[in-house]
Amino acid sequence: MDKIDIEKYSKSIPEVMIEEDISNSTNVNDVWKIVTENLRIVLDSVEYKSWFSDTQLLTIQNGIATVSCSNEFQRNTILSDYGKFLQNCFLKATGENLKVELVVKENGNEKKEDRYKYIEESDSPMGDLFAKMEDDKKRYVTAAKKASLNPRYTFDNFVVGSNNRLAEAVAQSVVSDIDNELIAKSYNPVFYYGSTGVGKTHLMQAIGNEILKKDPDKKVIYVSIEQFLNELIESIRTKKNEDFRLKYRDVNLLIIDDIQFVEAYPKTQEELFHTFNTLYQANKQIILASDRPPKEINNITDRLRTRFEGGMVSDIQPPEYETRLAILKQGTVEKGVTIPEIYLELIAKNIESSVRELEGALNKVLTLMKLGELPSYQEVAKILQVDLESKRKRATPEKVLQVVAEEFDVSVRYIRSSRKTANIALTRQVAMYILRTELQLPLLTVASAVGRKDHTTVLHGCKSVEEKMKKDSSLTDKIEKCKRDIFY
Repeated sequence: MDKIDIEKYSKSIPEVMIEEDISNSTNVNDVWKIVTENLRIVLDSVEYKSWFSDTQLLTIQNGIATVSCSNEFQRNTILSDYGKFLQNCFLKATGENLKVELVVKENGNEKKEDRYKYIEESDSPMGDLFAKMEDDKKRYVTAAKKASLNPRYTFDNFVVGSNNRLAEAVAQSVVSDIDNELIAKSYNPVFYYGSTGVGKTHLMQAIGNEILKKDPDKKVIYVSIEQFLNELIESIRTKKNEDFRLKYRDVNLLIIDDIQFVEAYPKTQEELFHTFNTLYQANKQIILASDRPPKEINNITDRLRTRFEGGMVSDIQPPEYETRLAILKQGTVEKGVTIPEIYLELIAKNIESSVRELEGALNKVLTLMKLGELPSYQEVAKILQVDLESKRKRATPEKVLQVVAEEFDVSVRYIRSSRKTANIALTRQVAMYILRTELQLPLLTVASAVGRKDHTTVLHGCKSVEEKMKKDSSLTDKIEKCKRDIFY
């Protein structure tokens, strides 16, 4: 990387003082954690991994911080390109103007000839960038709080599926098309609708967060229609109508949630109409959300309804199974936990309508896991109020064949055919095994289901599968997965 002056901005590195003797190994680890976190903030992931992923703080003694690295090239690069920045990170972490000693380790031992080569004071490029990023981050946090935005709602953790692909594309278009003056170019207003818990609020707030990350000076407001109403009433009571109007009309982006409730408040409709017109005529972006499309919102004036419909109206449907499973996996990543995938599949298969319900179910399972040993599949089902026995009773031979065929990548038609290639024969035997052992069907019924007439074929097939399962754990895993897909 090119060298740049960091002296001007080094003051913005977070100060975390370590009061105790920093030669202690625990405190050395604490200091290094602070230093590396600052490095990660400024450097992109590739850059950090290239130069710092295998570095380690060994000691801090006599005013010297000794850091190990892997080779001479890495050492020289850190000295020349990151030296002053690294030294400033240590200064803010410890409160001491330490010299930084870089040593090259060979087979676990540092090279003695490198031991007393230090990072001396010099100009370095990283401080300007670091300080600017820190300042922008602080300004964004302040702006997001003022706008009533939840910083957790971002595009990065919004899981896109067939149920919300158009809505997400519209959101991205709004963000990318807005210029420096925050003039709405693509869709205005944007009207999202869908049932409770499908991600409308997440997506709207992601737009607001993304805009403020680009420019924290922009004026963004997220508000529910209920809060809008309460503030309107308060402004009337205190005779501060102009303050209310200035707040909602002098903005770059206005986001209003649960707009359907405006149908019950005629006075709010009037104020909303005038606010809408003021922003719309100034080409300021408006984003609305409701549990139903504009044409189904009752008791609102036609002039308001036509304005709601005048931009982009996009629905968000409940997520399909694959998206639900992806949402749950995203949740485990954010929480930094590991949950067996069979539990995630159980949640995804049985909670279909709401992302919030998915998150709630995930939290229940996490709570159960924290109580002690890993819970059984039945225990997880119980806490989720899933009736496994009822689901088992509803299983049919046709569903068994469909699931087994999909798992083994064989057509149901081939299972019932006379073909005897290895994969088809194995798939047919697995289907017979599950029909016999799990559905407990008579031998002749099982034979008929797979296109056979002789019950001895079923007996042979079941025995063959049992023998193969003893020798092949991957086959056992596939059969267990088939059972879960069929019955749960």
